[in-house]
Amino acid sequence: MLTLTGSKCSKEIPKPEPSIINSEHLDHLYQEIEIDSLKLGTIWIYSNAPDYNLVTDQDEGFTCIDDVSRALVFYCRQYKVNPLQKYLDKIKSLSSFIMYMRAPNGYYYNFMFPDKQINKVHQNSKPTPNFWSWRAYWALSEFSLVDSGELQDLQVEAQNQLSLLTQKIGILFQQPDELIEVEGLTISKRIADFGGDQMSVILLGLTNYYRINPNETIKNLMQNIGESILSAQFGNKKTFPYGAFLSWKNIWHAWGNTQAYALLKAGKELHNEVFITSALKEVDNFFTYRQKQLYLHQFYIKKVNDSIQMYNLEKFPQIAYNISPMILASIEAYNITKSEKYAVQAGQLSGWFFGKNAANKQMVNTESGVVFDGIDSGENVNVNSGAESTIEALLALQAIETSPTALQILKSNR
Repeated sequence: MLTLTGSKCSKEIPKPEPSIINSEHLDHLYQEIEIDSLKLGTIWIYSNAPDYNLVTDQDEGFTCIDDVSRALVFYCRQYKVNPLQKYLDKIKSLSSFIMYMRAPNGYYYNFMFPDKQINKVHQNSKPTPNFWSWRAYWALSEFSLVDSGELQDLQVEAQNQLSLLTQKIGILFQQPDELIEVEGLTISKRIADFGGDQMSVILLGLTNYYRINPNETIKNLMQNIGESILSAQFGNKKTFPYGAFLSWKNIWHAWGNTQAYALLKAGKELHNEVFITSALKEVDNFFTYRQKQLYLHQFYIKKVNDSIQMYNLEKFPQIAYNISPMILASIEAYNITKSEKYAVQAGQLSGWFFGKNAANKQMVNTESGVVFDGIDSGENVNVNSGAESTIEALLALQAIETSPTALQILKSNR
């Protein structure tokens, strides 16, 4: 006779697969400092191989608004998915740093020295309408959307700063747009004055701000800026540059080219089909072209007769900040259209981080969280691992994890 003992048969629950996101190296770059009893979170800009010691720059400093803002966006999004106290603590300290760096004129200083003094003299640290101020604006707008009672007091201050900077943005763009000609191309004068890349960061911030304060003034400002970005889109499915958005004047560059992502975000919020359709033109056509070319760094274009010609093409360097905007835009395209092809595309693009690149080199170490700083040529990889590379990769992989299809494609191509 067979005697059965023990517990009932039960269906074994499969363990969740480990996350592809490893913020260990970002944690290494993080340092909390105290100024006048304020706890401020900083992110070291540079970290050099082989030991990945933290490195300061004598002219710039050790930390900056640019990278603290990136980190704040990452942790805000991470907290929404997994509301752990460790993320909330960093959200508090990083947002406090950004608000501490605000100048009396409403813009932001960028760099801080290791002695905790703000760098007020470096050209890329002065409080001007420039990238670092816009990135602070975007980060604080993301921060304002995080739901936690522990953040309420900080969010009140953040919204005060956002309100004042929104007014300044409105003044910058209050004059009617003008069209100018550059190398035979007709574009918005704002593309030459501010750059489509900078305006896209402003638009990302405004889109979040509109969710907090929906009103016609903000809506009109978003549409105004978005239409200027649209003026610098050239080509289509069959003709070069295949729907690409120029970055500045007649230059396209890969780093920070978030125009499609920003237009998709704004288009979704405003129900603006023109924004969405135009962004999808780049996602559908130019992203595919870049992937087939094993990615690009920058090029110039000019119009000769009725055709657009490319010149001064550069393939390198290639950095995480070149790739992440494509992945974020592709995932946003999937979120809006529900078309699986965009999730598949995002997964394929993420292959750049795992060896599907010109150097055939894995750029992300998921065991340590280290992300290499870039590919300098087909044979040479910069194996330092600073803040920008690390956080841009994390933002991209964070987006990938929102789509099971994109995640499956990434894992199958590794």
